[in-house]
Amino acid sequence: MQALQNNLEGKSKQYKDPALTHLFLMNNIHYMVRSVRRSEAKDLLGDDWVQRHRRVVEQHANLYKRTAWTKVRSIIYITNLVGARVDLIRRRRCRGRKQQRSFKRVIEREVKMFNMQFDELHQRQSQWTVPDTELRESLRLAVAEVLLPAYRSFLKRFGPLVESGKNSQRYIMYKESLRTNHTVEKRQQPKLIV
Repeated sequence: MQALQNNLEGKSKQYKDPALTHLFLMNNIHYMVRSVRRSEAKDLLGDDWVQRHRRVVEQHANLYKRTAWTKVRSIIYITNLVGARVDLIRRRRCRGRKQQRSFKRVIEREVKMFNMQFDELHQRQSQWTVPDTELRESLRLAVAEVLLPAYRSFLKRFGPLVESGKNSQRYIMYKESLRTNHTVEKRQQPKLIV
């Protein structure tokens, strides 16, 4: 078993994307654990081995979540900081239309950055697979738990500002949908799942 794990570690290093490395290890170690649990190898390796490797699967799932989605989440965080600074400046100094448009452009630029990063990440990751349905669903929910609260806050704060324009669909491209079990959906592609 150790030789197989070493082989997997070696193969995982071929991936340039660290998130894909963790996804690869998570999938394969999960498969090993499932296979051992269903066979006589469980008697040889013991419950301890199974439990230890389940934790390894969870660690890789968490590392995947962190490495894959941190960039998008940090854009939301930065936009919220920019928005806080804009709010502060707006309250202190200006009430004019020209300044309002300037603030709106700053937020629109940040929203466009979020959309670009999310689209890029989604396109890349939509080609990756997690064959085990239970593992895939738990991973999807874990990512949603990280992204959705930040995105909700983001939409609550800046949605009205950028949606008031004539090209609002260019900026707020994603909407929350509770009916599909905490997914973020693209307006043009309703089947997009995080």
